[in-house]
Amino acid sequence: MKSKLSFAAIGIAFLFLVRTASAVQPGQREIAPVERMARIPRPLDVRDWKAVARDYYKLVLNPNASGDGFPVVAIEPGAAGFRMKSYLGARLDQEGFTALAAVVGARMVGLSARSLHGVDFVERAKAWYDPGIGVYRHRPNQHDPVLNADIYGYWDAILGLMLAAQYPEDPELKNQARTAVAAFRRIAHGLGCPKSPNYDILGWDFAEGKPHGRMEPMNRLGNAPSVAWGLLAGYQITGDSDYLDCARATMKWYSENPGRYEVSHVMGPLTAARLNAIAGGEPLNMDSILNAWFGDGDPKRHPWFVTRGTECGGITCDGIDGARLDNGKGFYAFTMGSLQGPGWLAPVVRYQPQYARAIGRYLLNAANSSRLLQGHGLDANHQDHARWKLKADPANLLFYEGLKSSDPSIGHPYAPYATGDPILNGWGTGRGRIDRKDYLALRESWFADTSFNIAPYMGNSVGFLGGIMSLTEVPGILQWDCLATDWFHPPAYPTYLYYNPFDSAKTISLHLDKPCAIYDLTNHRMLAHRAENAFACTIDPDSAAVLIVLPPDPETVVANERVSVHGIVIDYRLPDAVISSAK
Repeated sequence: MKSKLSFAAIGIAFLFLVRTASAVQPGQREIAPVERMARIPRPLDVRDWKAVARDYYKLVLNPNASGDGFPVVAIEPGAAGFRMKSYLGARLDQEGFTALAAVVGARMVGLSARSLHGVDFVERAKAWYDPGIGVYRHRPNQHDPVLNADIYGYWDAILGLMLAAQYPEDPELKNQARTAVAAFRRIAHGLGCPKSPNYDILGWDFAEGKPHGRMEPMNRLGNAPSVAWGLLAGYQITGDSDYLDCARATMKWYSENPGRYEVSHVMGPLTAARLNAIAGGEPLNMDSILNAWFGDGDPKRHPWFVTRGTECGGITCDGIDGARLDNGKGFYAFTMGSLQGPGWLAPVVRYQPQYARAIGRYLLNAANSSRLLQGHGLDANHQDHARWKLKADPANLLFYEGLKSSDPSIGHPYAPYATGDPILNGWGTGRGRIDRKDYLALRESWFADTSFNIAPYMGNSVGFLGGIMSLTEVPGILQWDCLATDWFHPPAYPTYLYYNPFDSAKTISLHLDKPCAIYDLTNHRMLAHRAENAFACTIDPDSAAVLIVLPPDPETVVANERVSVHGIVIDYRLPDAVISSAK
């Protein structure tokens, strides 16, 4: 039975839910690994990631750039696509996770990827589309029938879907999105969806109609969310409820068999949160899915994790994503997953705002620690290519492949340490593998002047961080756009997450270019019916606010525990206490 409640009653009800100084923010759920992250990382040094990302793409997507290691990209007249270096010291290549991430990321930060440096990178990106399977592949003209369940398969298909979401007016991309989601449905049906799925696979052979993929055992651990997200996009694109049923079945299987590796799992919490909000039925276990996302649980199924409680050499290194080293005592955080993570987790709060405080704390740490992946804030002893960066990259735009808890040498005197795999393993260096006992001496004698461990295939994801984060007038309180990376989302109004890590209340301003109403999703109440200019919002200590910007003087309708404005849901589930009090 539908019920309609007045917003005045809802607002009054929430005035009596008073936050006590010692308790977690009312209505908020903790995420155990996030509670171990620093509330205020040391040092607090968040870069303006939107500005950094814009400068980054202008550099790496410039075919006329010059200098040691440049250009990173090459355009060949008459040839399909474009070539791009995955490592700065390597040859030009055409790996999908390098090239496609750059095109999508540039658009994320407001650059015109259709005319950057006179190149239409969007049109050239279509060379990665395989019409046989109907998805974007790891390289142009790749037509084999096996799609790997990893960054060499599913991930390229997902990047292709992101591209279509960014350019909905392009009929060719729109058609490619429909074939891509259909391919994910073929995988889901082949694996038993919606009745009895099993995603313990390495990939899918579309010719044979059976599991098959690249033999890397850890790829089995977290690939189900990749398919589930593609299915959820399919429902939004087509309206076919079979996509929704298969997505729910896939995520239910994953919640019972959680795992994580590289980035195949990163869309899990967002997919589950949206399914819980729009699909009805038995709620998916968000706690299980979030714990897997952060890498808690069985280390055999969670060999990678998000760092927490990690202070190396007096520097907080929380919130970045990578492999466990030394039985979990150390880490090797990789840049791609570290930059992608915030974009996939921030939108969760639109659907399940009870996680806003925890997600806000993680986001602050991720934004703060990501600078270390560039060597920014690290001296010459704590990175591989300090001398090269000083000459060729003084603004620290380019990224190392990753960050280790300490340097690779035998004694490990430097912590943390920005590095990568090519130098140590001798990939393309002409020097062969390096003995760890000689590592630091060889750094001083030759490779500090090189760029072998600078990795565009990783750093090209910087737009996924820069495209959702903005600084506020209070250092340490960041504004997070909760729509920008909620690809193929249901209709929504602009939504922003803020987290205050400090011990006292802080006031931030939401800058408006016209009169708007402001709804506080964390407290389920209207803050203002007609706000103008710089709307001031005070946030309690160690608390979050999720603010939705609405048309002025909105008429709100509450039905089936949801709040809507002009037919668009702004609050997917009012707490029982609010509904009962309003009645």
